[in-house]
Amino acid sequence: MPERRNGSNHGTDRLARELRRLLDEVARGVEAVVERSHATPALLHDLHRDMRRLRTGLAVWDQLLDRSDRTVLGPIDRRIQRLAQLIGQVRDRDVAVDLLGSVEEKARSRSERERLDRYRGRLHDDARTGRELLRAFLRSERDALLFDEVRASLRAPIRPRHRNRLARLLEEHEARGHAKLESAHRRARKHPTMDRLHRLRIRVRRLRQISDLTGTLDPNAGGAVSASLRRLQQQLGRLHDLDVLLVGLDPPLRDTRWARALRKERRRQRRAVVKTIRSFRPGRAPRARGVGGPSLDSGHRPAH
Repeated sequence: MPERRNGSNHGTDRLARELRRLLDEVARGVEAVVERSHATPALLHDLHRDMRRLRTGLAVWDQLLDRSDRTVLGPIDRRIQRLAQLIGQVRDRDVAVDLLGSVEEKARSRSERERLDRYRGRLHDDARTGRELLRAFLRSERDALLFDEVRASLRAPIRPRHRNRLARLLEEHEARGHAKLESAHRRARKHPTMDRLHRLRIRVRRLRQISDLTGTLDPNAGGAVSASLRRLQQQLGRLHDLDVLLVGLDPPLRDTRWARALRKERRRQRRAVVKTIRSFRPGRAPRARGVGGPSLDSGHRPAH
């Protein structure tokens, strides 16, 4: 029996619609990857992003369900997470190949060009193998009706006493995200090691995901992330790409001119990141104007 549509469940309806939209995007992306022999980096990037956004929304939806229904989403989330990790691994190979192309002119001797070509060829092979493995996993989960299970979970009834919890849950998720970001920022500011910068990158990304979800559900919410936070995320992403490539570089290749050029670029990116971190202030989690107010949970239209 469908939920009665009254003022108290407009917020949960919006969340369900947004999750179905994200699920449709993911399902279309999976189908495109499965049906193509070589999924483009752009396609994999979009699918990776949509899967992360879907997982963020499902984590909120899970907390609105009865305890008996919540047991279903845990295993579903782990399956989606495994697929996202596989996509991320293929994406890392694609980025590494592009980075090698950016320093190709540094390989001036015939020996260095040959070593660069061999290493780039190996990364191409790894990426191709990763795509084949990814297609197999995606096909398997599609045929095992993973996405139908997600759709079924979105039809689970939300009890009346839970319908007004959405605004509070979003606010709590954002507050936790800000607290974790502040902690990671303090640690990275004090001692910006590779691991601490990687953790900060993850915290920034997760806060953006929950803030974006809040903004989608309530356009009047005041919790949008700042331009400086978006810039920091981009800088951390570029640095991470260089870290992944250089950490995996074979020892005999590390003294080549092109490898030294990559390390020089990494130092430049790291200086930019450290400068941004030292000037950046996460601040306190903003309370969205519509969170807990009429625009998200009560069904009243906000004044324009």
